Amino acid sequence: MRKWYKVAAVLTAAVILLGVFAIACAQEPAEPQPTGPIIIKLGSSTALSGPAAPWAQAGDPPWDAFVELFNEEGFEVGGKTYNFESVEVDDQNTPEGGSRAAKELIHGEGCKFIIGHWTWNFPAIAAVTNPAKVIFITRTGNEAVPASWGGLYDPETMPYVVFGNPSHEQFTSDCLAIVDAYPDYKKLGIMDSTLGAGPGWDQVFRDLDKAGVRYHMERFPPGTTDFTPIITRYKEADCDIVYVAGWITETWAIAKQRWEMGYKDMKVGHSGPFVDIGMYKAIVGADAAEGLIGQYWANWDFKKTQVNPKYVAMCQQVQQNVFQESGKFPYTGWMGWGPSHLLILVQAMEKAGTVDDTDAIMEAIRGGTFDTTTGKWTMSGAQTYGSPILFGTPSALCTIQGDKEVYLSEHPMEPVP
Repeated sequence: MRKWYKVAAVLTAAVILLGVFAIACAQEPAEPQPTGPIIIKLGSSTALSGPAAPWAQAGDPPWDAFVELFNEEGFEVGGKTYNFESVEVDDQNTPEGGSRAAKELIHGEGCKFIIGHWTWNFPAIAAVTNPAKVIFITRTGNEAVPASWGGLYDPETMPYVVFGNPSHEQFTSDCLAIVDAYPDYKKLGIMDSTLGAGPGWDQVFRDLDKAGVRYHMERFPPGTTDFTPIITRYKEADCDIVYVAGWITETWAIAKQRWEMGYKDMKVGHSGPFVDIGMYKAIVGADAAEGLIGQYWANWDFKKTQVNPKYVAMCQQVQQNVFQESGKFPYTGWMGWGPSHLLILVQAMEKAGTVDDTDAIMEAIRGGTFDTTTGKWTMSGAQTYGSPILFGTPSALCTIQGDKEVYLSEHPMEPVP
């Protein structure tokens, strides 16, 4: 009997201990559960100050409105809903600023993704993002091309770089779009700074030669303000169209000075969208600005590139929202950068089944097909770039007509080998 008393005592003590433990657990505060979507920070290193600031500032309101509109639905991975928060840091369009901005975004803000990048500091940012395993979606051009072209991109040391905007390749396609629009052209004048000289241009020339494009190249030293000698050489070379490689202020000077020289039939344009038509007219002159050529990203006007109606409607809604708030119709260039990059990330995350593992996300990006605000494209460039991380582009152009951008032509980029 004594044995059973001992057993009963042990059982009673155990019950009491379990009861005390249960009461203690009940008194401990429950682990807080998420009440809404999980936030992912998207970093943006951009020129919020300095000469390039107008382009960043023009794109901010529609970009913020797009993120807000996207977050109304969000996206799901692993049964969890996610939203984005955009974090911008000024890089002043300088290498030092780019390095500083990347460090702040990654180590200060905790961003694992930097997207929408267009400023000219690719090496400085990539030097920070790659060791940190942060995915960096940027543009090609100049130094942001393969080492075989004389650039600094290396797929082995830069495994987290994605070229969401192939600006180098798009320049070639833009030239073809100009020829499509003006089949009776005499010769296409191409202009770049001496800073841009390099093997990358050799590839452009090879592509244009292969396509049978007639062209004449001129370069200007940094700081040039008088372009009359270059304009004279274009005229002597029988160029009736001049297309500038992204130098906006120099394009203004060319457009204004060619008009003053009496060459009013010479068409002028630049790679890059029009930030503000009013600004162009104020600087160049209303008559001289008429007919200027620029890149065009208003996806509802694309003629050769099909865009998901959902994304067309979103972009149109953003334009309307920004117009209602500011009273000013926003420029269209924003559609081809941040929103497209965001959608690449989302679809890669969904495919990889993770929002945290950047190696798995990059694996989904390489060679993947993505449906974005600029159309559905498959990542290419396996041979040329050493990794299939190059997204396509519609290469659509427009002209200034009155106070509007009017669709001109389009030559969708071919996949890069």
